[in-house]
Amino acid sequence: MLNSSQHFILSFLGPPIFAAVVCYLASLLQFWFKMQQGVLIAALLVVFILAYMFARWAVRAWFAVRCPFCGGRSYEIEGRGNRFMCLVCGKDH
Repeated sequence: MLNSSQHFILSFLGPPIFAAVVCYLASLLQFWFKMQQGVLIAALLVVFILAYMFARWAVRAWFAVRCPFCGGRSYEIEGRGNRFMCLVCGKDH
């Protein structure tokens, strides 16, 4: 489990790095190069946005933070950035 600082760093740096890697891998596909340059950039932008949103959701849903009160697993509260709710004791921090 991560502490809240590690989770913040992962949620800040992880999604753009993941999205950049996915865009690079998508650009390696041969059929992309048959598109015009503007369409290619627009398609890669859409791929980047979708990969970023998936990575942000994955960090929020899969990486738990240790609760400072009981040591249980806490997950980020939807809509409240960097606020976590413990599944064991129910406290938010």
